[in-house]
Amino acid sequence: GRYVGVAMVNGFAFTHYNLASTYILSRISVVHHAALNCIRRLFAIIVTSIIFGVQITLLSGLGIIVSIAGFMAFTHYKTQQRIKTPRPLSSLLPLSE
Repeated sequence: GRYVGVAMVNGFAFTHYNLASTYILSRISVVHHAALNCIRRLFAIIVTSIIFGVQITLLSGLGIIVSIAGFMAFTHYKTQQRIKTPRPLSSLLPLSE
């Protein structure tokens, strides 16, 4: 009874997670997708530790901080890179003169 319902919800959630992930991957680069996946994992670790009352140890806290710092460094680098070299105009848009 109960476990079948939980398994169905889990399967539904996992299927939709994979569909959303595939859709997002078709829209952004693999590197950006990996960075977002890193943030998703951090969110899952923090939320599940709060919900289930699992204490975050010094080592796991350090891992969370390093992951957030890495994501922020990546975002800063990509932002600076975009400022230095703007994207070319899309060929689908009409050019204004």
